[in-house]
Amino acid sequence: MQAAAQVSDAKRETAKNLYLGDMPEEFIAMQLDLDIPTVIRILKEAGVYP
Repeated sequence: MQAAAQVSDAKRETAKNLYLGDMPEEFIAMQLDLDIPTVIRILKEAGVYP
């Protein structure tokens, strides 16, 4: 598991854009080689996840 704090800014931006483009969290995690909880934390930190 990769800590959200260790994820690059590029991956953070990509995760946000994919989520805003209606891609499910599971697919974002697969595309960026992250686990789902990390993706959710990134999206929450970006203010786009409920």
